[in-house]
Amino acid sequence: YYQLSQLEGKVIVIAFLFTRCPDVCPIVSANLEFISEQLGDVYGNEVAILTITVDPWTDNNSVMNEYAESRSLDWPHLTGTVEELEPVWKNFEVGLETYDSDIDGDGVADGFDVCPDTPEEEEVDGDGCGLDTQQSEDSDVQVKHHPLLTYWVDHTTGTIIVDKNMNQRVWWEDTLWNPDLVMEDILYLVNE
Repeated sequence: YYQLSQLEGKVIVIAFLFTRCPDVCPIVSANLEFISEQLGDVYGNEVAILTITVDPWTDNNSVMNEYAESRSLDWPHLTGTVEELEPVWKNFEVGLETYDSDIDGDGVADGFDVCPDTPEEEEVDGDGCGLDTQQSEDSDVQVKHHPLLTYWVDHTTGTIIVDKNMNQRVWWEDTLWNPDLVMEDILYLVNE
């Protein structure tokens, strides 16, 4: 078992993601990689980074390791059972919902489907909108067809920074990440 307490005395940057995520999660991983590079020797000595899955049904140890290795990410990517992860999600106020239906059969789970009335068999973009019938010719949307396995995951996206005393101090919404300001927050906590 991985215990957060083994990092006491370090500033900890925690991100919640899942490996099948088509949009924000890969950006979060890239942002964390940038932060780790910018920190230099401070990373590892005074700052730790952790990634924790919100999809333990798919993200087992080998999937998480493959995700990290394929992106050359050198920090722990943690998973576990739903029973082990639920208290962690609750502690960090991670909202999580799964969807297991695809009423129009376009391969985009209903909770994510912006255009739920897509004609059957029509090619769709990442939002579930038909490329032929539901977009103008001026659209710059590219095809991002993500097959519906048996479910899809929706979660709140935030990167959390915990201080040396294990107190959650900063929460950055992943879509509003500003690497310079995140770095400033981390270094402020390191120097406290």
